[in-house]
Amino acid sequence: MKEIKAQDWNTFCQRLSELERGASVDILWIDRASNTERPIARAAEFQQMSFGAKDGCNDQITIRAGGETETHHEIVEPINIRLRQSGKDGSYNGMAIEAEEGTTLVTFQPAIHSAALAGL
Repeated sequence: MKEIKAQDWNTFCQRLSELERGASVDILWIDRASNTERPIARAAEFQQMSFGAKDGCNDQITIRAGGETETHHEIVEPINIRLRQSGKDGSYNGMAIEAEEGTTLVTFQPAIHSAALAGL
């Protein structure tokens, strides 16, 4: 597991948007209160991930993915971002974004290469 530090979230989102655009993603949301899983996107084309403030006060990460229908998944008040290593080559195919209301799991195909994480 590799954790992305909060001060690097904006840079991390920008790099993913540049380097992983067009990759296939699965997005699954797990509700913290009920532990219920809700699929958000399956084998969708990754378009963008952004970090910013919602309504001027709450941090928010937004993931956009395309396909037959476009998906905008918003994660309000993220707590941490962790990457799961997929092999010995230093690449990562799984990402977990934990927030107050639940956890978003994102799986990338192809994997995120370690070069995209340089300096983070």
